[in-house]
Amino acid sequence: MSEVIAQIFILIAYLAIALMAVTVPTYAISISYLAREPSKSMGDLKKRRKDLGQKLDQLKKELEVKPGVEAIEGEISKYKQEEAKLKDRLGCMSAKGAVAYPFGSFMVALLSASYNIYMNTVDLGASLLSIGAMAFGIYRLGKTLVCIERAALRPEEEFLPAFRVAFMSGATIERFKPGEQEEVTLVVTNYGKEIAENASIGFLFPPQFEILPKAAYSITKQDTPGVDYPGYYGAFFDVPVFHMDISGIFKILAKMPDKSGSYDIPVGIRAKRIGKSEHRLRFEIAS
Repeated sequence: MSEVIAQIFILIAYLAIALMAVTVPTYAISISYLAREPSKSMGDLKKRRKDLGQKLDQLKKELEVKPGVEAIEGEISKYKQEEAKLKDRLGCMSAKGAVAYPFGSFMVALLSASYNIYMNTVDLGASLLSIGAMAFGIYRLGKTLVCIERAALRPEEEFLPAFRVAFMSGATIERFKPGEQEEVTLVVTNYGKEIAENASIGFLFPPQFEILPKAAYSITKQDTPGVDYPGYYGAFFDVPVFHMDISGIFKILAKMPDKSGSYDIPVGIRAKRIGKSEHRLRFEIAS
């Protein structure tokens, strides 16, 4: 085995030892937040579950006249994603996630590198195992550090979206007729842990839609360089104060596209201290 390769294995071994030492104080930090995370995170989850149950009850009653099946599937999918995120966050800060996984991975990397050094050879299997274990351990340790940061920044940084956007029915999918002019009623709910100040809520419609003017909102075409949805027309509402657990009703007068199809409507929300979040609604245009 050449001296350069030997030095690489020695470096891997030393790095594994150093990172193994980091896992213990990392868990010591995470445990201080883990004690309060289950109650807060599960509280968020319970609130979402209750809201989902109410929305599903509403949607089931409208199966005959609206795209209820798709809406229900969308709500369930979104709920499952939020639940998975919450459980993953708690898992990353537990003893298993913060210590067992990264410590075990670094130990495997150390033993594999030590085997090559001791045998004075380059065993392909041991080398790949050493590199793979080191990469996985760094990944797991990094996830724990990110979760600690998010926990430390609560409530300034919410793990789950602070807002939920839906149609008046509670669904995120609604059906309209081609070419019809209708006042669309949309509901935005603040699920955050604090009041949203100086909130700006923008509903962005593709060029196929025609947004008709009303005093409640301003219409702006997305044509400046660097915008996410060039060519879209936005209906923007300014809300000075958006209280916690309060739903705001926003009405937009729009002419639907003449062509049938499915159109996604991005919804961007900016608020002081809460930051920016993006949501989506779907307009199903069908006769």
